[in-house]
Amino acid sequence: MANSDSVEDQIMEWFLENWVWVLFFAGFIAMHMFGHGGHGGHGGHGDDDDEKPTGKDGKQRTSKQEPRHQH
Repeated sequence: MANSDSVEDQIMEWFLENWVWVLFFAGFIAMHMFGHGGHGGHGGHGDDDDEKPTGKDGKQRTSKQEPRHQH
């Protein structure tokens, strides 16, 4: 046998040469699985169409009231 390395040694050598890419890929997957909670998630798409936006005081705004903060 020309190559005396075992399969485990070859895997470990590959991992030591490519650990940055493995870490990057694992972080990419983790951010897509667990990282979406910080900006509102993906729930509530149009199920409550009859609800009107409320102000800080909890009262519903009418169409005549202007919002104080515009984007």
